[in-house]
Amino acid sequence: MKIQAVSCLALALAMTPFSHSEELSKEAKKEIKSAVKEQNGADVSPEVRTPGVDARTEQMRQLILQGIKDGQITAGEASALQSELGRIERDEKKAKKDGKASPRERVELNRRISELHERIWKKTHNGTKPVEPLAK
Repeated sequence: MKIQAVSCLALALAMTPFSHSEELSKEAKKEIKSAVKEQNGADVSPEVRTPGVDARTEQMRQLILQGIKDGQITAGEASALQSELGRIERDEKKAKKDGKASPRERVELNRRISELHERIWKKTHNGTKPVEPLAK
């Protein structure tokens, strides 16, 4: 939401005529351009973006939710799985914090996601039958 607000602000400022006394400073213009470029991914280096990790963490989130919906994962199991997913996402942010997610960090994140995927699979295929809804 914050980035969208910045880009809306940038658009509004770009369309507003300024007198010389109201002109934006060069620094302010650079900040606005930088925020818009960052939103569009133009200035974010490929080392910082981790689309593969992001896609896999989202897939794990969906698998957990589907397991809950189908009654194959209990609330306690889901909580533990979601906690691990949160730790992975936190570590992903740490890896990106220095401006570069190294290949080693990416491998480690993907290894942990694979382990989580295996745990989710085991929880959803442990021989328990889905819980039937109560009849009204």
